[in-house]
Amino acid sequence: MTSLLILKHLYHLSDEQLVEQQWEMNPYFQYFSGMKTVQWGQPCAASDLVHFRKRIGKQGVEKILKHSIDLHGKNGQDKHTSINTTVQEKNITYPTDAKLHKRIIDKCVEIS
Repeated sequence: MTSLLILKHLYHLSDEQLVEQQWEMNPYFQYFSGMKTVQWGQPCAASDLVHFRKRIGKQGVEKILKHSIDLHGKNGQDKHTSINTTVQEKNITYPTDAKLHKRIIDKCVEIS
């Protein structure tokens, strides 16, 4: 419930959006919540989040946020971000005969 509450506030989602839409479609949300494999189905009813927030109150939410900040400490305030782009799609095109022929035709039209 705590991880769902954090995700809800991080991504500005409603309870229904988080539980009914994002949970099944985003395995990163599930991994953040401690799941080892992808789970199909909702983790709880959207109304359960409302009851959880009422039970812990505003002070409880603040304690969760403070504990999260304490866990990450200096790393959470680092100005530099390391990003691994090895799986990101690159904007690279490879020359093929058709592309080369089109470039030749375009250049000839430009010259004429």
